[in-house]
Amino acid sequence: MSDREEILAFSKQNDVTNIYLYVDRQNVPAKEYARFIKAASNQGIQVEALAGDPSWGLKSSRPYIQEFIEWVESYNRNVDEDERFSGIHLDIEPYLLPEWKSDQDHTLEEWLSNMEYIAREVQAPEPLAVSFDLPFWANKIEIPGYQDYYLSTWILKRFNTLVLMDYRDTALGDDGIVANALETVKEATSLGKSVIVGVDISESRESKKTTFYEEGSRKMEAELAITKDQLGKYDGFGGIAVHGFPAWMSAYQKENTAPKGS
Repeated sequence: MSDREEILAFSKQNDVTNIYLYVDRQNVPAKEYARFIKAASNQGIQVEALAGDPSWGLKSSRPYIQEFIEWVESYNRNVDEDERFSGIHLDIEPYLLPEWKSDQDHTLEEWLSNMEYIAREVQAPEPLAVSFDLPFWANKIEIPGYQDYYLSTWILKRFNTLVLMDYRDTALGDDGIVANALETVKEATSLGKSVIVGVDISESRESKKTTFYEEGSRKMEAELAITKDQLGKYDGFGGIAVHGFPAWMSAYQKENTAPKGS
């Protein structure tokens, strides 16, 4: 079985509906994306083009954003319908830059300016769906020059889908997945938008509470079932995203493969 077949078989088995596929324009030919997306489409799975870098939060990096959007639009125009990316997925995270620590307001203003640019750019000539990664604490980051107007609100008013990086390994509790996502999910509900709650299962240098790497896939599934039960009552809850696909596959296969002789 090829890597593509293995990935898609695992995705189908685990009810994956969307894949955020990192686009490496330098090293991967377009025909490889077309093959993967076509195979995914045949299983009812949509594929979004993933790209981003913390530096993309700065105005100086806008040409890189433009190149990426233009590449996806050009790619989509030149392949069959079942080989097209369903949209773009941006993981930018400028709060990882030293500029964020030295001048958060100015860095945030540049980030917002770039996102305004993206909102304009993807509308022409045909709208291209966009989703953004944001940390769960984005609803605490105030927009410079405004009072009680926060980053999560700003994003939801301009884009339809937000993926909340809610990297915790328990559903409940004051610092659990549900508590960290609830306010933003409620806000998305009121705006008619969608929040996908993201969790991590990859190995992390951060606190162990940020990932299910230690607990494994079965524990993750149990906590996500609780999360869906708690947040599923809100129309703005768009489902779950799992970061660390290879680690998820590895953990799942390890936990669901019976030992020899059993």
